[in-house]
Amino acid sequence: MVERILKIISFSLMVLVPAISMAQNKQDQVRMVVSSTVYISGDLVELQLLTLDDGDKSPTEGDLINLYLVAHDGQTITVERFNPVGGDTGVAFLLPDELPTGNYKLVAQVPGSAFQTEAIIHVFNPTIFSSTSLPKNANPELGLPALTFLTESSIVDLNVQQTTLGVTLKSSQSGILTVKVYDPLLEGPPILGAIKKSEIVVENSGRFELIPVSHDPNSRISVLFLDQGIVEEFNMRDSLEIEPKLIRHRGSSVVWAYQFDNLGRHIGEVPMDLEKWKNNQFSPFENVVPFNDHVVNILDHKRKRKYIDQIYRTTFDNYKSIHQKSSQVDPDQLYVTKDYEGIATLREAFSGIVSKISVKRSKGGYEIRLSPANAGFRYEEGPLILFNGTPIFELGELIETPFHQIKSISIYNSIQSLKRFGVLGRFGVIEVDMKEEFGDPMLAKKAVYPFYQGINDLVQTKEELDPAAPDLRTVLLWGSHEFIEQDQTPSFDWRASDVEAEYVVWIDVLTKDGTSQQWYKPLLTLPK
Repeated sequence: MVERILKIISFSLMVLVPAISMAQNKQDQVRMVVSSTVYISGDLVELQLLTLDDGDKSPTEGDLINLYLVAHDGQTITVERFNPVGGDTGVAFLLPDELPTGNYKLVAQVPGSAFQTEAIIHVFNPTIFSSTSLPKNANPELGLPALTFLTESSIVDLNVQQTTLGVTLKSSQSGILTVKVYDPLLEGPPILGAIKKSEIVVENSGRFELIPVSHDPNSRISVLFLDQGIVEEFNMRDSLEIEPKLIRHRGSSVVWAYQFDNLGRHIGEVPMDLEKWKNNQFSPFENVVPFNDHVVNILDHKRKRKYIDQIYRTTFDNYKSIHQKSSQVDPDQLYVTKDYEGIATLREAFSGIVSKISVKRSKGGYEIRLSPANAGFRYEEGPLILFNGTPIFELGELIETPFHQIKSISIYNSIQSLKRFGVLGRFGVIEVDMKEEFGDPMLAKKAVYPFYQGINDLVQTKEELDPAAPDLRTVLLWGSHEFIEQDQTPSFDWRASDVEAEYVVWIDVLTKDGTSQQWYKPLLTLPK
């Protein structure tokens, strides 16, 4: 098993607040190192992103960075957002599955800056594997840029021991180290993005606005990210900070907001105005992809690796949000409906099998109350109900939902489990999930909730292969955010691959004063 920590984002459009964009320096620049030049549709693109200060071009952190995937005609295909903090500048994203073969430009920019950083990558559609004809925009005489071998470096010393690489900085300055160990015959070389003046032909920024029901400074607003199951809470007295904080939320999700008074009593839903992002238009560029024997060999190996993934991988592309995982806890009670027979409706389930819940007939229908997990009294108000993920406070006719359509009922009523819901869970939370084969009665309600495009989320990827499966990895190591000082010697470990190759090491060092140098050297034959 290999474990990697990456930043992944689902492909979609983003939402920005103009005030945030304008607050950043128009001269800020982005440094971008892309791990390869050759990809197929659906591949993972790993890279380094960090902002450079306007003055001495030294690295800074904390700025929002927009990353655009641009087609040859200048149209924006997708937009990613990153917020490198804590020295973590290594990020990644997934290419769309059905990209046509062609050249694509990665454009990184701090919102509002007069500069952009760009790099061209070559993306090949997987249909190329099953075709005997040359792509129309492929040139068999074009290859990848050659890298000159350097046997000595004024910046670093290397120490290779089995499957460990030690790197020592010669310079008296500290720096950020990027390292790649790979087979240059079966993998594209890393590239450093070029910084240019912004070439955005048409620029459109969206906005994110909460419209509170009450301006009582003692009231609170809870913003529920439905797909993540995470709540962000804010006091109205800090209303000027709400949108800047929300704009840095990690992960994309449908959102819903609700306002409470200082005692936690309901005030009402908070409308949200999220103007959709309109794609930026960039300058067009050439769309002839290289297709010499070297590129064909790389693609053929990618085809084999893709086949191995499909046949042997047990959890392929298994990405889980660490932010989400750390914020969620198991329910205090879980009732799986397949374990119960003879129950006709959801109401009967609440009355008969679910503990710590009471159902009482009232003038308008039925009144539901929960009791705390470790107490006998009932909450004075009804719980938050997540019906197929949609938040409501009254079930109404849904309480008579046939029980055979229900998949599970989860109850949250302990102090520990309710922390994730904040004031929304003050009176407990009931989560009802229906079976997939039945229609979602809340679909229309959920459809009107706005979708927030968050910052590229931090996820953990676990690749699990059958032990007998061929490995076929051509990249043994990619490390893009290692901070190093002169008296430090960080070590990088990798797992041996079954690809017989003469591997090389590629190193990039960005020193504190903004000086950058790349270094490329063959390694000794690595043991299997």
